[in-house]
Amino acid sequence: MSPHKSPNIIKYCVITSTAAIVLIAISLIPVSRKASYWNRCLDKTVRWINEKEKDLKGWDKEAKESLAVAVCNGAVYEPKLQIKEFTSTTK
Repeated sequence: MSPHKSPNIIKYCVITSTAAIVLIAISLIPVSRKASYWNRCLDKTVRWINEKEKDLKGWDKEAKESLAVAVCNGAVYEPKLQIKEFTSTTK
């Protein structure tokens, strides 16, 4: 190997590494936007639950966040909550 090829190899490795890092950073932009949108949805939903729903005052923080996760993931389509009480029927 000639002494002049070594600097070229290093230069190509640096260029390739830089290009790969730039492409990875660009590909992460849509994911970070979606995560930011989802985090805002979660915060707003938890705030809404705390302010508007009087029936949920007894729920702990984890239960309210679990409901907010379901809303932000699309499992709950309306912000109107229907709570069913279960009665046991044992004879």
